[in-house]
Amino acid sequence: MNPFFARLSVSLLVFFVFVLVPGFVHETLSCAEERGANRDFRFPELNPAHEHMRLLLENAVRYVDPVHGIADHVSGYPAEGWNPPLRTFTQLTAIGKWIELLANIAAGYADNPYISRESALSNISLVMKSLRADQKNPSLSARGLLVNFISIDGAKRTGPLQEDIEKREFIETFGEKEGSAIWQALVEKGWILPERQGQRGRIKRSEQYGAVHFDGVLAPFAQEPLKSSIMGILDQRVVLVIFGDNVNLTASLAKSVGALMKPEIRDHPQVSALRGEMESFIDAQKSGYEHLFDPQTGTFCFGWNATTDRMVGWDDGQGNWVGGQMNYFINEFRGPWIFTVLRYGLPEASIRNAGFKIKPYKKIDGRDIHALAAWEGSAFQLLGLSLFMQEHLNSGWTKSLENIVETELDYSGRKNLPGFLSESYSGNGAEYTGYIGIPDIAVTDKPLISHAPSLYTLGVAYMVAPERIEGFLASHWPMISGLLTSHGPWEGYNTSTREPIAYQTTAHTLSLILGGIGSAQDNMNRYLTLKGLTGRLENLYEPGGPLDLFSPRNQVTPWIADHKTIHFKRQKGGCRFQALLAGTCGIKFEVPEDRGISLSNGTLRIRYRTRKPVEDALLSLKRAKDDPFPKLAIPIEIFTRFEATNGGEKEMEIVLPATPALHGIKEFSLVFGNSGKQTPVDISISRFEFHPFASALSPSDKGRTSKQ
Repeated sequence: MNPFFARLSVSLLVFFVFVLVPGFVHETLSCAEERGANRDFRFPELNPAHEHMRLLLENAVRYVDPVHGIADHVSGYPAEGWNPPLRTFTQLTAIGKWIELLANIAAGYADNPYISRESALSNISLVMKSLRADQKNPSLSARGLLVNFISIDGAKRTGPLQEDIEKREFIETFGEKEGSAIWQALVEKGWILPERQGQRGRIKRSEQYGAVHFDGVLAPFAQEPLKSSIMGILDQRVVLVIFGDNVNLTASLAKSVGALMKPEIRDHPQVSALRGEMESFIDAQKSGYEHLFDPQTGTFCFGWNATTDRMVGWDDGQGNWVGGQMNYFINEFRGPWIFTVLRYGLPEASIRNAGFKIKPYKKIDGRDIHALAAWEGSAFQLLGLSLFMQEHLNSGWTKSLENIVETELDYSGRKNLPGFLSESYSGNGAEYTGYIGIPDIAVTDKPLISHAPSLYTLGVAYMVAPERIEGFLASHWPMISGLLTSHGPWEGYNTSTREPIAYQTTAHTLSLILGGIGSAQDNMNRYLTLKGLTGRLENLYEPGGPLDLFSPRNQVTPWIADHKTIHFKRQKGGCRFQALLAGTCGIKFEVPEDRGISLSNGTLRIRYRTRKPVEDALLSLKRAKDDPFPKLAIPIEIFTRFEATNGGEKEMEIVLPATPALHGIKEFSLVFGNSGKQTPVDISISRFEFHPFASALSPSDKGRTSKQ
C-alpha cells in the first residue's frame, strides 16, 4: 500500500478538527485506588495471575462509564476520543469496536460496574438503528459502504469535508478575473496546494484555516457574503468511502454476532434480533466492496469519492490521476481484509497481489530476528487492532506474530519505553502521526519518532504472548500506573519530557480492552462456522510443500553485475560462492514447475559458513512469467545478513506467513550487495530449504482459545 494512503485516514481528521488541544486533564489515580480491585469486574478469559493486565483493563473500562459521555446520546455512536475537539465526530473503526465491546459485555466476557449486560444490549440496539439509517442515507453512504468520518455534533449527522478542489469552481461562481484572484490568494495563503498545472489543488486545513483567518492576501475577500461563499466552496461535504475503515466495521460486526452466539444468550429474543440487524447491515455492504475491487490489477482500490465518482488517489505531476491500491499486506487492515474477502466470496486475488517485506532486527543479545515489516514500523500496522482470523491455530501466523512481539519487547526494553512505538499522538503538541515506529522493521527510510510509546497495542500483543506482556507491564508499572486516570489510561508517554501524552482515542482504548478480554478468536470462530467459511480459511492458510533449493531438479545460476569475475562451485548439496570484487551479485534458483510452487506457512532455513560478515543481502521472490496476475506493485522481499561464523557454521531461520501471496513462486534470488555497496563475498551454503508447518486448522483445534 502506498504510504500516502496508509496515512490518509489520519490526515482526514482535519475534516473535522482544525485545532486539537489537550483537555480534561485529570490527576492520575492514587496507588490505593489503583490497587483496590473492584469486585464488579469479571474477565473470565484473563489469566487471574496477571495482576497488572487486570489493573490496566479495569482502568481502561472506566473510559466507557456513561458519566463521561463518550457515547453520543442521539446516535449511540462513540466519539472519536476523550479530548473536547474529538467529541464532535466519530469514525467507522471506533463504531465497530464500540459494538464489539458491548456485545462482549452482553455475552459475559467483560462484566463491569458501568454498563450492565442488559444495558449493553440496549446500547447496541441504538447504534444499529443509527447504522442502518446512515447506510440508507445518500449523504453518508454509497453502495452500502459508509463514509469514514461522521459528524455527531448535533442531531444531524454529516460526512467529511472534501479534500480536493478544482479551480474552475471558483471561476464558475465568481467569474474569470475574481475567481482566479481568489484561487491565487488561497494558494499563497497555503490553504490550497496546487496540482495539475494549477488547475486543481489539495485543501490544507490547519489551526490557521477558516473564516476567522481571512487576513493577509485574503483580506480583500473578507467581506460578507463573499467570505461565506468562498468557505462554502472549500468546505463542501463529500461521500468519501475508504476500504480499510469499512472492513474494520464489517469484521467487528461479525465478531459481535459471534459473541451474541454464545450458548448462554444466543436464544434470547433481543439477542437474536440484534444478530439479524447486524447481518442485514453486512449483507448490504457487498455491492460497495464489489465496486472497490479492480479486476485489472486484482486489488481493492483504497477508497472512492462517490460525490465525484473517482477513486481516491493522487496527481502524478503530469496531469494524470493515479488511483491508490491495497497492495501492501502487512498493515492494520490485514485481518478485516481477509475476513471481508471470505465473507462475500470476493476474489482472493486481492490478498495474493499484496506484497510485503521481512527485515532483520538485532536483539540486545546480538541475535537476529526476521520480522514482518510495516510501512512505518508501527506496532499498530504490524499487529492491527485485534487478532481474530484464527492466527493462534496457524503456525505461520503464530510464529510471525511472536517474532513481532519479541521485537517490540526487546526494543522497548532496551530504550526503557513504557509501551510500544505505534501510530498515535506524538507528544509534539497536537500532532497525530503514523511516523512512530521501529526503524529496523520499517519499509520507509523517513525519520521516525521514538519518544512516544503507546499502551493500546499491548492489548493485541497480550493475545500473542500473555506471559511476556504481563512481565513487561510489571517491569514498567511505575511509569504505566502514572498514565491511569479516572477515565481510563492516557494513550502514551513522552519519554523526552517524562510526561503523559494527554490524549485518548476511542478505537485505541477499546482495542486495548478487547485484546485483554481475549474473546475475539472464539467469537470469530463461531461466525466462520456459522457461515461455513472455515474450509476457505484453511485453504487460504494451506502450507506449501517441502523444498530443497539446491535439489538437482532446480536450475541454480550464479550471476554478477557488470560481468565481473565470480567463482561458483556446487558441493555437498550446497555451494561455495565467491565474488572478489565489490558489486551486486547473487544466486538465482528456478524451479521446474510451470506455475511455480508455494512457500506459504513455513520456514526458510539457510546453513552457511563465511569468514567475513555479509551485511547487505536480500532474498527476492518472483512469480512465473505467465502468472495470470500482474507483477506485484510491491515485491515480496526478505532483507537479511550473514554473520561471520568463526570457522564453524551458522543457521538462519526465517518464518514465512500463511498467505496466497507466496503461491506460484517460480524464481528465488539470493542477492548480495542489494544496495550496490557490497564488499567482496566468500560464502559457503550447505543448506537452503523450505520447511512447511503442519496444516493450518486441524479439526481437533477448532474452538480452542488463545488462552488455552
